[in-house]
Amino acid sequence: MAARATKIGHIGTASYGHFHFAVFEMMRRNPAGAAPHIEALINLARAHEMPVWTAYGSFLGPWSRWHLKSVDIGLAEMRGGIAACREQGMGNYIPLLSTALAEAEAEAGEFEAALSTLDGVLAETERTGQHWFDAESHRVRGEILFKRDPANAAPAEEAFLTAIAVAQQQKGRSFDLRAVLALAKFHQSTGRPADARAVLVPALEGFSPTPKFPEIAEAQMLLTALRP
Repeated sequence: MAARATKIGHIGTASYGHFHFAVFEMMRRNPAGAAPHIEALINLARAHEMPVWTAYGSFLGPWSRWHLKSVDIGLAEMRGGIAACREQGMGNYIPLLSTALAEAEAEAGEFEAALSTLDGVLAETERTGQHWFDAESHRVRGEILFKRDPANAAPAEEAFLTAIAVAQQQKGRSFDLRAVLALAKFHQSTGRPADARAVLVPALEGFSPTPKFPEIAEAQMLLTALRP
């Protein structure tokens, strides 16, 4: 898609293509795949003074560097990038960007900031009706809650169950599998292998392993490991 958009020779179309390719790779949690498209988007935005794409790039650039180079100073830049998107009146991808920010905050050990970021964006989606990324936000919230306080497992489990319920209600099978995989790992770590197997089997039905969605193979490997 991005190559075709670039071949057309229209700057706006090329920017649009690189942005959406980067977002797709971002949702796949593949920063290496997103990085060249983020760089191309930022270069186009700067060269042609396009404030919308500059705003998105001001988040995507730090996000990419954080994951690929372990840049510990990227959190403030990512927060600034989200603020720049809001200033441009662009809310379409705020749920995705905020959830990615929360993951980075948690990786930096800033658990309270991460939970605050997620609680804020989930509250915002209730106001806006933009629920398309809710399942992922709840899944990430569960993972952070469990990392922060593994002795108090109930809130994390509730978040995983909410993520699964949202994904299934929206018929988002990929998000459903991710949430189920997170719950299954949770069950495994809390000594409940039978519960882990029970959720994995139906979630995997109809899926075949593919490099584009490595969670399938990961879930199948976990299911094999859980067999008595």
